[in-house]
Amino acid sequence: MRLRPRTIRTQLVALLLVPLFSLAGLWTYSTYSSVRDALALLRVAETYRYYGVPTDNLDLALQDERRAAVVYTASHGSTGGSDLARLEKRTDAALAVLRGHATAQERGTALSGDQKEQLTQTLQVATDGLGALRQEARDPEASWSHVLETYSSVIEPGFPLRESLGALQTGQLARQAIVAVQVIRARELISQEDAIMAAARVAGMTGSAFSDFTSLISARRLLEDAYGADLPPAAEERLVAFENGKLGGALRSAELLSTSSAPRDAPLALQESLWRQSVNDALDELDAIDVTAADEIGSEARETGYDVLLRTGAVSLAGLVLVILSMVVSLRLGRRLVRRLRTLRDEAMELSGNRLPEVMRRLRAGEIVDHEAVLKAAPALHLGDDEIGQVGRAFTASQRAAVHAAVEQEKLRRGVSAVFINLARRSQVLLHRQLTLLDAMQRRTQDPTELEDLFRLDHMTTRMRRHAEGLLILSGNSPGRAWRRPVRLAEVVRAAVGEVEDYPRVAVRRMPRISVTGAAVGDVVHLVAELIENAAAFSPPETKVVVRGEVVAGGFVIEIEDRGLGMGPERLAEVNDELGEAAAGVELPETDRLGLFTVGRLASRQGIRVTLRRGDYGGTAAVVLIPTAILVEAEDDEPETGELTLRPRPVPESMARAELPAPTRGAVAVATRAPTQPREERTGMGLPKRVRQANLVPQLREDAQHESAPDTPPTGADRERSPDEARSTMAAFARGLARGRTADAPRKNGENGG
Repeated sequence: MRLRPRTIRTQLVALLLVPLFSLAGLWTYSTYSSVRDALALLRVAETYRYYGVPTDNLDLALQDERRAAVVYTASHGSTGGSDLARLEKRTDAALAVLRGHATAQERGTALSGDQKEQLTQTLQVATDGLGALRQEARDPEASWSHVLETYSSVIEPGFPLRESLGALQTGQLARQAIVAVQVIRARELISQEDAIMAAARVAGMTGSAFSDFTSLISARRLLEDAYGADLPPAAEERLVAFENGKLGGALRSAELLSTSSAPRDAPLALQESLWRQSVNDALDELDAIDVTAADEIGSEARETGYDVLLRTGAVSLAGLVLVILSMVVSLRLGRRLVRRLRTLRDEAMELSGNRLPEVMRRLRAGEIVDHEAVLKAAPALHLGDDEIGQVGRAFTASQRAAVHAAVEQEKLRRGVSAVFINLARRSQVLLHRQLTLLDAMQRRTQDPTELEDLFRLDHMTTRMRRHAEGLLILSGNSPGRAWRRPVRLAEVVRAAVGEVEDYPRVAVRRMPRISVTGAAVGDVVHLVAELIENAAAFSPPETKVVVRGEVVAGGFVIEIEDRGLGMGPERLAEVNDELGEAAAGVELPETDRLGLFTVGRLASRQGIRVTLRRGDYGGTAAVVLIPTAILVEAEDDEPETGELTLRPRPVPESMARAELPAPTRGAVAVATRAPTQPREERTGMGLPKRVRQANLVPQLREDAQHESAPDTPPTGADRERSPDEARSTMAAFARGLARGRTADAPRKNGENGG
């Protein structure tokens, strides 16, 4: 899984921590290595004293025991038995001391892995080999040369142990520690020479033993010549004095006398006392040189260790200060960079989340916004001259451009809205004049066919007026129609149906006696008309669009259901969202959705909630919840309205051409059960006399539609009637004419039959 930091701060911290951790790691490793080497130097003297000196004592004891064991074996047990037993106890005591040190380590004398391995091997060889070796030395048939060789193999592991105890990394001191071990090895070679001479005095010198004797002499001299110059100064001076002095000369003379004779006469060529004295003095002096070298190496190691510690401490402290300084500088730079980026982010969020939306809100509310004042309230970002500063300046420029564009866009929107309003007002004036002209033509014509065409034209003009009102609504203005008094919901629904082209397909169910406040009548009529027209447009022409209503807890619900194919859940959710967006006042939608957008605007103005859902019969149902705030109880004198099926009233065939089937703007539709109306007067020919607005409920009559209209309309023969008044009059005339002819038909049939 890839780690992806989510914030700039986290990314910067990660970017800074990588080199910081690398630097800290290098500093830690360097400090650890230097301190480890310094501590190793300080521990050299203590470690050699704790493990090296007991190893030297063990080797000295083994060398003495080896000489006694060789003499005892060479004499077949007749010589040196008591000395061998005493020296074996001495060796066991020295081995016990070294074993005790290995078991209980003192503080500051911890061994490394290699040192522990060498110590374990030394102890194991000495412990496991001595028992069998001592038994072999007491065997009468044993060979003294084999015993000599076996004892030497037990002593040999001590030399690698001493080298590991003085092992250092590099330098002259490490070389001196290795050379000091070679002094001990030279002493071991002299001890082997002494053992061979002692055994040869008892059993005689064989050719192989004499050859080994001369080889030991050559090896010792080679060691002294090769490594003497690399010893510490004091040990080197003492070794030179030994080689060139009396002790070294006596040893060389003894060796020369021993090697100048034949092998069988070599032990006898030199007196035993003289050999013994020369060898003992040489062994003691080499042992002293070894101690001097060890002390000098330890002292120099301590001084070097303290010096390394001092220098390492100074360098480590300086490195630590640099690491901390680097961290502080990096963190400060990172915090400054993050602070600048955070300022840039906050300004961007302030612009997009608060400042620009507030400007848009004020512009939509109609306020005059000075974009220069808005920009002054948001000072320019000064974030430096680097890339972040350049981004800040670019953001400042984009902020100015965004605010300026918002102001200009709102100006453009206002201009477009003004154009819409101007066009809508002009259309309203023309439509009003057209309706007036239609009214005059309807009054003049006597031909039923022409009268029917005029009514159809009147109906289309009414629909055009609704579309013009839609422009005003989309522009944020009121449509213009208003009523002072409440209007029955049934009449409001019938008026909405009258503004739909396919009104014969609309069936309005019986509704309760409840009314809508006058101020909301126009918006409710327009809203319901849009929904009914939408239902009729998206359903088969042979199906019905059913409108029903009932009182609910939150107000009154009008349900408009079609029998079309309906919409899927996704599309229904999308349309409901669009209705909510229209109520929120967002931008205009696509042109094919202006009807729903108009519905959303009207619903928002009156607090109405419109929801589309799946119909019970597969179509779509629009649920309109009218709040109680715009509802009132119906007046008692208002007529009862039954189920309204907006279709032509059936008339005799002779009057079919005179029937006017179109419910027209404002209110009335021909229904199966018409509202009760006053009895009409008759003309001289027996026809009903037309009464203006006789079929309208009081709330929808002309005197109730405008707040500024007087309570009593003017009268007179020359008064110009409004289009609604003309339409109502002609509709009443047509219905009265139809009823009169229907009632007169039986009487004429009776007369003809008589």
